[in-house]
Amino acid sequence: MNFGLKDTSLITILSSEHGRLRREQRDIDKRDLKKALKYGTRERAWGQRWKIEYDGITFITDSTMRREVTAFPSPLPNVPTDSIMDSEHLLAKLLLDQKPELSTTHTVIVIDNSGSMLDKKNDIHLYRDSQNAAFSFTALEFVAEQVLNNTAVNSDLVSLIKFSDKPSVEFSREPIDWIMYNKILTHRNTDKFVDRKDAPFHDLWFGKSNFIPALTKANELLKEGHHDQCALSLFFFSDGQSTDHKTRGVSYEESIKMMRDIVSNMASVFGESLTICAVGLGNRDDEFRPLKEIADTAPVAGAKGLFERCERTAHSITSAISSLVTSTTETRLALQDGRRKGYTQRTDLISEKEATVKTRWKFYRILEHFVYDPRVKRLWRSPLLPLGVAHTSEASMRKHKPPYLAINSNYFGKGAERVAFRCRLSDSQNPSHFVFSDMVAKETKDVERFEEKRDFHEGFAETQDFANYLAIQFNQHLKCIPYYSAAGTPLLRFVGCSVLMIEDPDCFNSERYVLVEKMLDTERFRWTKWNDNNGMVDGMKKHIPIDVDFELRQLQKEQASNLVAIAEGDECSEDDSISDVETNSSSQKGGEAVEYETIQDINPSEYLQAFTHFTYRFTNKRVMVCDLQGVFNTDLVPPVIEMTDPAIHYASAKGRRMVYGRTDKGKAGMNAFFKVCDILCGSPFRA
Repeated sequence: MNFGLKDTSLITILSSEHGRLRREQRDIDKRDLKKALKYGTRERAWGQRWKIEYDGITFITDSTMRREVTAFPSPLPNVPTDSIMDSEHLLAKLLLDQKPELSTTHTVIVIDNSGSMLDKKNDIHLYRDSQNAAFSFTALEFVAEQVLNNTAVNSDLVSLIKFSDKPSVEFSREPIDWIMYNKILTHRNTDKFVDRKDAPFHDLWFGKSNFIPALTKANELLKEGHHDQCALSLFFFSDGQSTDHKTRGVSYEESIKMMRDIVSNMASVFGESLTICAVGLGNRDDEFRPLKEIADTAPVAGAKGLFERCERTAHSITSAISSLVTSTTETRLALQDGRRKGYTQRTDLISEKEATVKTRWKFYRILEHFVYDPRVKRLWRSPLLPLGVAHTSEASMRKHKPPYLAINSNYFGKGAERVAFRCRLSDSQNPSHFVFSDMVAKETKDVERFEEKRDFHEGFAETQDFANYLAIQFNQHLKCIPYYSAAGTPLLRFVGCSVLMIEDPDCFNSERYVLVEKMLDTERFRWTKWNDNNGMVDGMKKHIPIDVDFELRQLQKEQASNLVAIAEGDECSEDDSISDVETNSSSQKGGEAVEYETIQDINPSEYLQAFTHFTYRFTNKRVMVCDLQGVFNTDLVPPVIEMTDPAIHYASAKGRRMVYGRTDKGKAGMNAFFKVCDILCGSPFRA
């Protein structure tokens, strides 16, 4: 799908508009009436006045053209669109209505459309009224800015509510693109602005400003199609004058409490996945308490809250939109990386970098040792040494197992769900009796998940064990490729892990569980993250639009499969089913094979992207191993790429989600990899 502009000249127009706004914010005055009179275009306006347009600014002068009455930007231009762009927009909306789990963000924009927003008294610099400023800046800074910078794509949705006495949903859950930009601009007031002398009567004529029904409607829209990996935003524009207490016949304080209750409910339901930004448009004397209460209530109840007041310059509107976009993007990335909201992060965690004393060992008696057994698909007691040291030569000479595990009190690494500490096995509670080399101890970084005990670690152990099985299969397949060398062809290996139950008086029943594994040598070999579970390859992470055509084909296949299953009474097991996930067209076609003189010429990244591709093909499109990170150990013969903490995407034919934990994104994760990675298609290691 094409999300660019059809007419590249419009990019120049919009960029120029950006530049003009930036100049205005830097207080560079472009209102040179003399130049406008000399070089601009003029026409008669109402009341014997003249309208003169020059350099993107419209001047209104008196009948003599000597005195400036007012000036405001020329209206933002609409983007020239065609039937293809219209069709792409409609198909994306259709897809996301049927598969809401593909959406990445949803922003509900609420704009006050009452009489006070339409008069001139608020006097936004160079804007005829607050309503025009709100819609113009929403289109320019929220939509155009993101589309031009590729920070918003067709999986990012917007809903628009206008309100006065009652809310009106103008559109719901539509993708961000140039069609959206044009739609927002159509809601600007095109009537003549209201004279200051009529402002006191305007609200009486054109309706009230009731926040409560608008907030209620916004809450309803946020709930539509919501899923736990979608970042939510509520953007609320008003001049701050709520009339709810008059409409409902309650006290002003009671109406404020009702607003707080609605916001508190939203924040408690959505948590930190929700950002609420309230913007007050008007002068210093205006009443902004309702907007402040909306913004202040959000963080108390678990969401994010922002408040901005715009006076005579448009800078505050831009600042508010920028803050909202930044917060929403951060939330989107956090959710995509598997970081779940709603958990309480431990307060006892101090990093080695921040600690005054870098190493403070605490000793714990080892009570049990468990390893993952794929035959029974669970952790099983083991009488042997932990796998993190079992490979060493020292292990073969030991006659008894070390009874203690020493863990550094300060962590050295933190991931989406776990925190990592240095640890050592010891024959006593004394550092001088340490045995074997350093290992890593990992456990949850969230308070609530401590209660899961051994179960918390079982999923990670299963994932790492299965990933290593697929790595062994990959290594076997490499023997069939050209230039294979038994001594030179690198092997892939995921480090083995064990789960230890240790005695800790500070834990329930004095039982604490940690996952331990070999410490990779990051002092001699550079730590590298070759890809992640959300489409990042070689450090390049893009916000990729949905391939609507591909997803619609997948949807049709799923619907057809469901009909066949119903007709035939299909009761096949999950393991016997074949995933209907496919690569996109570019991945399937591939590129020209790359020839290497020796295997050493291969970039490790190409090697590992090929492994991710191999796991997908080898498992008949059901499994993909990604989030590949570790070191390339060239001291070993053959050299070994040693890795840890992989993620697995599982394409469930029955719609099961997160089969391999919270980093399992299923078909969506697989598609994200294929859309970004085009290196693997020319790799000599294709499966």
